[in-house]
Amino acid sequence: MVEKGRIEFATSDAAWNAGFAWAKEQALAYSHEGDLVGEWYEAALPDRQAFCMRDVAHHAKGAEALGLGRHTKNMLLRFAQGIAESRQFCSFWEIDKDYRPCPVDYASDQDFWYNLPANFDVMDACYRMYCMTGDRDYLFQSDFVRFYRMTVEEYARWWDRDGDGLLERRYPDARLGIPSYCEDSRFARAQALIDMLAIEIRGYRSAQAIFRGRGEQDRSAHCGEMACRLEEMLRTQWWDSGEQRFYQVKDEDGELRHSDEIGHSLSLSYYRVLRDPDRLKVHLDGLHEAGLKGVNVESLSHYPVLFYQNGDSERGAYWLKELISPGLFRREYPEVSYGAIEAFVYEMAGIRPDGPGAAIEIVPRLPEGITWFEIRNVPFLEGEFDVSWREGALSVKNHTGKPITVNGKKVEEQEV
Repeated sequence: MVEKGRIEFATSDAAWNAGFAWAKEQALAYSHEGDLVGEWYEAALPDRQAFCMRDVAHHAKGAEALGLGRHTKNMLLRFAQGIAESRQFCSFWEIDKDYRPCPVDYASDQDFWYNLPANFDVMDACYRMYCMTGDRDYLFQSDFVRFYRMTVEEYARWWDRDGDGLLERRYPDARLGIPSYCEDSRFARAQALIDMLAIEIRGYRSAQAIFRGRGEQDRSAHCGEMACRLEEMLRTQWWDSGEQRFYQVKDEDGELRHSDEIGHSLSLSYYRVLRDPDRLKVHLDGLHEAGLKGVNVESLSHYPVLFYQNGDSERGAYWLKELISPGLFRREYPEVSYGAIEAFVYEMAGIRPDGPGAAIEIVPRLPEGITWFEIRNVPFLEGEFDVSWREGALSVKNHTGKPITVNGKKVEEQEV
């Protein structure tokens, strides 16, 4: 069984080492065991002693590197168990350590806070955790399966008012059914924001793979069709060819318009739904410029990963350095440390675990000036492995207790 907090990271650059050490200590300080809700970590405002759907989905990969996979699985399962017709097929947006819907967000099944992208985001997080760990509970545990089915069927039908596939607001100015993760009052009557569209696309793609893995071909095909339909909507309707950028808001009259708020538009690149390389470049350039002018720390916590995973390692490293800076305002917000750990391990070091295939691909993308790095005790398959890279030579030690494949080569309990 993997123990939490064993991962170690070192490079030839002392500043990067200090940043990783801070992120690890800060993130682990938010992890808890022994409470009524079970194993969990804080994934909300730090003083709430709670975790919300959006933040858990964002924390999950960083948490896996820290040995907190059981915590993540427990929290995702709690969300899956919470879906109910009485709550209009929503779950509990935020759950506290005492296994209650967080009182600040929930009064009754008729009066509670809910951001509509959450079901699709959690579904995508479950699939990502399956891909990283190979844990088949994410495909076959009954509560997870019920959540997936209800999300792509009843939930999607209930909240899609006009039948176009995009979930929309039903209750203007209400906290139930916010069609975005952006909670700015300026959009309190908007039908939907662009992150709703992006997260739906990614969620349907993950559901397509989940149902295919379960042998549910009809549901898998349906999810694939929905993803294609929404991708076409993004490509043709939400792109402003005159201004060469995407619209961000579908207003209360159904008109598409622009917004300077980037907290929702970054979802296009973070959830990897942009296929056109020219549009992707324009989008990433815009996010970088917005970041230089100043964005809130919740948005900034996504920046390193979204640049790295879209092929811009230079900017990925730039924003990771900003994220770990001691002078960053609100650096203690949980998303920052978990986002930094994810960027260090899975983006800068380039470690890509394939749990179902018992395989790891390692393609480092190191900042200029780093001549070596070492990572010890990376969790994988109920065990761990070590990685070192010096002057282009990669070495891996397998301590998982099982044969694994690294960059196409079989590795037993030995160094490669």
